[in-house]
Amino acid sequence: MKKKLLIIGPVLLLVLAVVAKMFLLAPAPPDEKALAKEPGPIYTMSEPFVVNLADGGDAPHFAKVGIALRVSMLSAAEVPASEGADPVVIEADPELRDIVIATLQKHTSAELSHPRGRASVKKQIVAEVNKHTDLKILDVYYTEFAVQ
Repeated sequence: MKKKLLIIGPVLLLVLAVVAKMFLLAPAPPDEKALAKEPGPIYTMSEPFVVNLADGGDAPHFAKVGIALRVSMLSAAEVPASEGADPVVIEADPELRDIVIATLQKHTSAELSHPRGRASVKKQIVAEVNKHTDLKILDVYYTEFAVQ
């Protein structure tokens, strides 16, 4: 009986030590708040937006705007790497397009003609995308911008 305890005891201690080491040295789960603030890849929307603006009157005003979004590292997996000449399209693209169109259409040509107005639109797009989609973005970049 003593011989069995002398053999089983160290083996049991070794197994317990390995299990304890696995729990103590297990990687900590990622900090989602930190990842949500860390810049990730840029997603360039494939087609520019052409929208009617909120000017009203006899002569309608339009804006043609190209958009790219800086995604946080929390959402980096949603933006696959570009392969070849074909633009990357993510699953949330229709939602993103709807948000951008709705945001742009709320503004007049006079608002979008000033840097403050364009900066305000960027902030509104970030807020709306982060509120209404699972994608977390940090910034919006204009790849083209024309108001008529």
